[in-house]
Amino acid sequence: MSILFTKMTPTAREIAEAALRSQGILAPDAPLEYAFEVHSNERDALEKARVAYDHKIDACPPNDHDCIARMAIAKAKFIRSTLDAAPS
Repeated sequence: MSILFTKMTPTAREIAEAALRSQGILAPDAPLEYAFEVHSNERDALEKARVAYDHKIDACPPNDHDCIARMAIAKAKFIRSTLDAAPS
């Protein structure tokens, strides 16, 4: 389990899901976890996101819903941009 989902609160989840849906990163009925799913050949993007964001997520206070949501959004966007930049 990633640090993100260990710290995730229901309020932070709602904020992050709404933002990622509005940006087209998450499907309308998909849970937040789907924003972080990658194919086996794309795990490098997930690892880069872990290195770039897990320490920032860990620094969020436990009930700082906005901080946790911001980090979830940033990490999901990082994964997406890393995958989009990868050669096909």
